[in-house]
Amino acid sequence: MLRSILAVLAGFLVMGITVAAVQWLGHTLYPPPPLDMSDRAAMDAAIAAMPAMALGFVLIAYAFGMFLGAYTASTISLAHRRGVAFVLAVVMLALIVMNFLSFTHPMWMVVIGLLIPFPFALMAWKLALR
Repeated sequence: MLRSILAVLAGFLVMGITVAAVQWLGHTLYPPPPLDMSDRAAMDAAIAAMPAMALGFVLIAYAFGMFLGAYTASTISLAHRRGVAFVLAVVMLALIVMNFLSFTHPMWMVVIGLLIPFPFALMAWKLALR
């Protein structure tokens, strides 16, 4: 059980670092304008004006982060490989929902974002079984 808890923590760390790295790459390729993150109206307007690929990098970050985090956790945990992957999927889904509730996003982004965690956790778990 302790190994599974540590697996979830390690997976969460890998997931967070991966999301940050991919989003950094997205911000490098598509620099956002300087904004006050506490001004919701300004953030909503900036998101609406962003090119689709800039928003796509957010989804790519979620997918890579979910996959690598779940793979890490599933590889470390021996007794609960599927369970740790799905715990991370629930955490990722909660974080994605919090992001989408914080600012207005295009509907296509919301739909795709909500569909990312569980399939990528499942793929990671299946790959970790090999």
